[in-house]
Amino acid sequence: MRGLTLWQILIIAISLCEPVYAKEYRVQDAPECAMKCLDKFLERPIFSDASIERLCNVTTVSDNVLVCVRGGCSVKDLLEYMREERVSCNRADIDNDHNIRAINFFILGAILVSISIRLSTKFHRFTKWGVDDYLIIPAAILAAIQTIIMILIAILVTWSGLGHDIWTISEETTTRFFIYLLVVEFTYVLSLCLIKLSILFFFLRIFPDPTFITIIRWTIALTILSTTIILVLAALQSAPTEPSQEGWDGFPNSGPRLDIQALILSHAGINVALDIWMFVLPLTQLYNLGLKARKKIGIMLIFGVGIFLIAVSCIRIPHMLDFNRTLNATSDSQGIIIWSNIEIGVGIFVACMPHTQPLLHAAKTKIKWLNILPSSSSSTQGIFVDRSLVPIKMTVTGTTAGTAPEDLVLYDRGGLLSADRPENVKKASHRLNGVETV
Repeated sequence: MRGLTLWQILIIAISLCEPVYAKEYRVQDAPECAMKCLDKFLERPIFSDASIERLCNVTTVSDNVLVCVRGGCSVKDLLEYMREERVSCNRADIDNDHNIRAINFFILGAILVSISIRLSTKFHRFTKWGVDDYLIIPAAILAAIQTIIMILIAILVTWSGLGHDIWTISEETTTRFFIYLLVVEFTYVLSLCLIKLSILFFFLRIFPDPTFITIIRWTIALTILSTTIILVLAALQSAPTEPSQEGWDGFPNSGPRLDIQALILSHAGINVALDIWMFVLPLTQLYNLGLKARKKIGIMLIFGVGIFLIAVSCIRIPHMLDFNRTLNATSDSQGIIIWSNIEIGVGIFVACMPHTQPLLHAAKTKIKWLNILPSSSSSTQGIFVDRSLVPIKMTVTGTTAGTAPEDLVLYDRGGLLSADRPENVKKASHRLNGVETV
């Protein structure tokens, strides 16, 4: 069998694009409910050239007709009228799919770079594997899936998907769009939860204060509980249970439905509150570290990048409110979708940021070893401030209290104070004033 020629492939592709303009749309063919509104606001004869020109060019007239149609027609009839009015008035179609593709490709690249840098620190054994590392991997996978889905919407459904007016697309394509949107909503909530859990478990690894550990554990429980409740309510948003994308046109309307807008706003409020809480928590511990000012500021800046996650979460809320009030979901949802993807990308970057420090320190050491950069005198002076010793409460092991100075260990499992490999740290451990650093 001979292969298909390029021309034949092009014809087949065009035939699969579901063009919505194959039918000639005219205002004269508007649904009956829309006809009543046209008759109310246009002078007779309502389909004369003068009346059509007035409908297209006078904003107050077109707005009044649209409000009337929205109040008296079903969603399908409303979209049918808007499609016919757009074609009759030669209104341009919104087309932002290329911008959406570019932004999502950039976010996907940032996610892959962040997670690759973090994994490289593990494979080179700069830091040990922990629960936070195992959580960030599925979070990155879900974020990548979410981003790829939005890219596919913009590419595979370019003619009738995200970034276009909803009244320019077919009913089947609109339903398919909402299916993609539902998947994105669930991956967004799950990936955001995993990112927060990864950051919280990282806090457990590096901060030894018992009170702080208790607070972190309660925060972890709250994060898991709130995410579970949101996902369950989103899955059971109507009774009998049915996919929400099937009811975009207002049918079927049997059975009770949850207030999705209230659910989304609740999740956004909890999300912002947790972001602020998780931003403040590590700063309370870092402030009292016995490090020199330059080192302390550097570490606080690493944890301070969480402010960007708070900013993105707040910027996303106005777009979410606009989406909840709009009828043009395929066009007006691009703001909330893009900022949701940006929030996930920034979240993964924030979660991976502390793990870049050992890698950057090792690279800096390598460059100095090659005599590319001059050595700094501060590197030989240590990173701790000079201050008097304070009593340390010793723990009791078995029946004997550990009182020997060599039993004291500097808590640095997170690797923030040392960029050496774990196996080299034990070999190169040194004692300062009877305290062993590991």
